[in-house]
Amino acid sequence: MSFKCQVCDGPASGVHFGADVCRACSAFFRRSVSRSHVYKCKGQGSCEIMSARRTMCKSCRFVKCTVIGMRKDCVQKNRDLYGKRSMTIPEFLKNLVEMYNQLGVKRLAVYTPRPGRSPINFKHTTQVLLQEYHLLSDWIYNSFDSYYAALANDQKEVLFRNFFFQFVVLEAGFRAGQHRRNDVWFMPSMDYIDCVNLDTFFHDPDTPQPMSSEEAVKVFGWSFGVYHRNVSIPMINHQIDTVELLVLATLILFSTGIDGQSEECYELRRQMRERVQKEMLDYYKITKTTEEAPLRMGCVLSMLPNIQRATRRFQEEIELRHVLKAYSVDRKFYDTCLGKF
Repeated sequence: MSFKCQVCDGPASGVHFGADVCRACSAFFRRSVSRSHVYKCKGQGSCEIMSARRTMCKSCRFVKCTVIGMRKDCVQKNRDLYGKRSMTIPEFLKNLVEMYNQLGVKRLAVYTPRPGRSPINFKHTTQVLLQEYHLLSDWIYNSFDSYYAALANDQKEVLFRNFFFQFVVLEAGFRAGQHRRNDVWFMPSMDYIDCVNLDTFFHDPDTPQPMSSEEAVKVFGWSFGVYHRNVSIPMINHQIDTVELLVLATLILFSTGIDGQSEECYELRRQMRERVQKEMLDYYKITKTTEEAPLRMGCVLSMLPNIQRATRRFQEEIELRHVLKAYSVDRKFYDTCLGKF
């Protein structure tokens, strides 16, 4: 299966400077950064960037490169430390990136963009997350097939139920970093939650609720504040790339201390955590200096307790809404997706 360049929509050749792009956009980004080019858009700053066009606006193309997560510091270190050597990520992480791209393709097939998009409420969000539960379950199975398939079904469920909601929070923070926006929560369905006007999220046009949407924001809304402080703001500041996202996802999936884990599951967890952290170090040897690599690795791994903290707060909020019978989630979602905490 071929994947599309995140910049120009042409055939991607792999991960370059932290994003999945084609060779042409990779070369364009490298030249632009290494030669310190400054471009000026002749239009309104929103030119179409498509590989089919003979000429593309260089200014808008470069802006799009940075928006999708291409890293300027990778160009500098790659050039200074390794000359003309290209950036190649370790095999296991490369496979994870490819499988994540396939997940993106499946999402495009599953979700139909709504014309004139507006903020979604808690009910629509629940519907999306129910769909995500099945998409992510397949993605995990395909990404870790040789390891994950060997586990008993009850152990797969233990790992995945612990993983699911944490990954939802992690990926939302990653999208915030990609778009450099903290005012909305970007959903995988291409919808969004308006984090500034949360009364739109706690809006139920179908069922009478025991409190108004404004009151619901005061009672439940501070979960979003915990998420912003712990996840989205740090991810915007640190510009976590796709490889780092997937390292964090792997470490969350193969977490320690989960109730119900067997000895077999514990040993697999140990092997996977060691492997992914070793390849993370190899990745940083390519993209960072010797001094920067341990600092960057420590910075990224320190996100794990933050993600867990924000996830726990959302889970507690959902539990409270369920008890109060106010803006409660669909029972299927509650039983299937919520997980233990």
